[in-house]
Formats: sequence, C-alpha cells, structure tokens
Amino acid sequence: MVCQIPAGLAADRIKARSLLTGCLMVWGLAQLLTAWASNASTLVAARCLLALGEAPLFLVGTKIITAWYNSAERAVPIGLFNASSSLGQVLAPALLGLIAHQFGWRSMFCTLGGLCILLSLTWGMFYQKPPPPEHEPVAKPKQTARQELTFLLAQRVSWVMAIGCASIIYLQWLYSAWLPTYFQTARHMNAAQAGFLSSIPQLAGFFGSLIGGVIIKFLGETDYTPSRACYQPLIMGLLIAAVATAAVPLCPTTLLSLVCMAIALFATGIAMTGSWTLGTIVVAEESIATMEAIQNVGGSLGGALSPLLTGFIIQHTGSFTLAMEAGSMITFFCISIYMIERSRFIN
Repeated sequence: MVCQIPAGLAADRIKARSLLTGCLMVWGLAQLLTAWASNASTLVAARCLLALGEAPLFLVGTKIITAWYNSAERAVPIGLFNASSSLGQVLAPALLGLIAHQFGWRSMFCTLGGLCILLSLTWGMFYQKPPPPEHEPVAKPKQTARQELTFLLAQRVSWVMAIGCASIIYLQWLYSAWLPTYFQTARHMNAAQAGFLSSIPQLAGFFGSLIGGVIIKFLGETDYTPSRACYQPLIMGLLIAAVATAAVPLCPTTLLSLVCMAIALFATGIAMTGSWTLGTIVVAEESIATMEAIQNVGGSLGGALSPLLTGFIIQHTGSFTLAMEAGSMITFFCISIYMIERSRFIN
C-alpha cells in the first residue's frame, strides 16, 4: 500500500519494458531470498522486497494495455489481466503444496523465484512498442509528479474510485483468507475437503473477470458511452456480490453456500474489471497509472481490513454469520457512494 502511489507515478514516467522487467526481477529475487531466509528478520525483509517489486505490476500492466488498445477495446484485455490473479489463487495451493510436500517449503519459493526471473528476461527480450496512434495527441505541458498527484487527489472521483475498490478487495480477501476456515468450522469439512472447495469460488472469480470484459465490450458497441459501459456492470456486480455474500451463512446446506460464494466472487470479478477499466477512462492517459494506484490504496485498505474485522467478529461471536453480513453491508455502503456520485462517471 505504501508503495502504490510512488509506483503509479513511476509507471506514468518510465518506459514499460524497463519498469516491468525490473519489477519482475525484484519480485523473483525476493522469492529466492525468502527461500534462503534463516531467521524472522531476513524473512520479513525478503517479503518487504517482494512488495516493492509487486507494487508497480498491475499499474504498469494497465498502462501497457491502454497504450495498445483504445478506450472501447480495453475491457477484455483488462479483464484477462485481472483474472490472472484469481487463477493464481486456484492453481497455487495445489501446485505449490505438492512441491512443498515433495521437496520442502523452501523449494516453493525457489520455483516461483526462478520462473519469475525467467519471465522477466523473456519479457525484456520480446516486448514490442505499441504502434503509434492514428492521430497524434495534442501536446500538453508535462506535470511534475507532485502536480499530478495533487491534481488527482483534489478530484472527488479519485476518492470515490478508491472507496469502491476497497469494497471489491474487501470481499475478495474475505473469501480468500477465510474460506478454508469457514468450511472446516461452519461446515465441518476436513482440511483436504476445505482446500478443494475453497478453489471453486476462486475459479468463479476468474471467469467473472473475463466475462466482465466481454460485457463491457458488448455494451460499448451499443449506444453506451465507454464510461457508462463500465459503470453499469460495476454497480450490478457489486449488488449481486453483496446479496450473495449475505446469503452464504443462511444457506441450510454446504452446496447452497458454495453456490452463493461462487456467485459472489463471479460478480466481484465483473465489478473489478468494471472498476479497473473505468479508471482508465475517467483521467487523461498520461495519468492512468497514478489513478489506478490511488484505487489500489483503497483496495489495500479494504484487503487489510477484511481479515482483521472478520477475525475480530468471529472471535467475539463464534459465528461467521455476522462476519458475512458485515462484508455485505460494507459493500452496500460503497455502492451508495458510487450511485451518489454517478454523474461524475456517466457522460
């Protein structure tokens, strides 16, 4: 979270090939250092280095997409890009768990680090610059990083986007952090069953992000403006996710609760793609990464609050019911902020 704003400002100013290659290299080295950690201090230092390398990844990735695609074409590649994180949460427990079981926990981080360094070298070698735009943009005076950040923070739309992103990441982390525990305690599953069932809603989130891009592209090809084509799926996705989350603890069977979770994360994936694509439309292209960084700060706060508040509620009530309802109410609150400020998005 601390690195997001500096990372966004850097992504708006440093060439994509160099920045992404460097970020992936740092990320991979941090994984290798984690494997070699011999005490708590070196372990924490390695994870902080990981965060430093990770912070610009989605920001520079979005910057690259906006350079290659115009506003009417961005939703599908952004949806695919966002979906990759959900797919990682589906694949990682099984694949890395197998590696750790066979060769020890350090081998997990060696594998990840080595693959990421290989990826960084491949990216640096093969990435091509985007074709020049058909119409040269009107030259504008270059803002300093301070001027750009000050301007964006003075816009109410930036704060609304950050608050909205907080609710999306809150729900994602609610399920990511607590699903195995929920299945084991509330539904009385063993660890293997809980791990398998937890991957199903995450897979639904992956497809939700993909479908979100398709929906936005379809709406953009009708009479919807680009901003409205993003805004409508964003609001509908959050509404469905809030209702489905509220229904999870009320379901009489495990199957029904699993279906509600899958619906919630599928809808959250749609909302995430809508929010991320909307962030590329509401600001000038030269400030897109910084705008997305502001969104990510809100998302990071939501991601930090989610496991903490959920754990606090469960500890004091002994039940997941109120924790799920709290997540639903937080989402409804953020939806209301989006709707109150609707005129700032729809044009």
